[in-house]
Amino acid sequence: MKKPSNMSLLNAQVVTSTSGDDHHPSFSSTVKPYCFTRAFLHLPLDFVKSNGLMNRKCEMVLKDEAQRCWSVWIGRAGRHFGILRGWTKFRAENGLRVGDAYKFELIKNGEMPIAQFHCKYSGKVVKSEEQ
Repeated sequence: MKKPSNMSLLNAQVVTSTSGDDHHPSFSSTVKPYCFTRAFLHLPLDFVKSNGLMNRKCEMVLKDEAQRCWSVWIGRAGRHFGILRGWTKFRAENGLRVGDAYKFELIKNGEMPIAQFHCKYSGKVVKSEEQ
């Protein structure tokens, strides 16, 4: 498989739609191959800028659909902004794979932001733990 260039990764993420109401801004995308090779999740720059996250490097709480919480760190990585630490553990424990569709919803944007990660595939992990 051909490894995409940095520019194609950026374009792939920016093409995502941003939506939501004023209280819970969100964007939808799919899990990209770089999320496994670089252990990083890019957040679209228009989403980051419009929510005042651009010049911050801080801890964030990331929740899955079962309301389990993970501590992750967000910030800049070169020309990109996203989840810098904690993504690998979150991704593994939710059984995410390349191509999985997700919605990233900013629930609280305070000193420690809180985001909900909706993924149509993450429910299977929770069900298998209950059995």
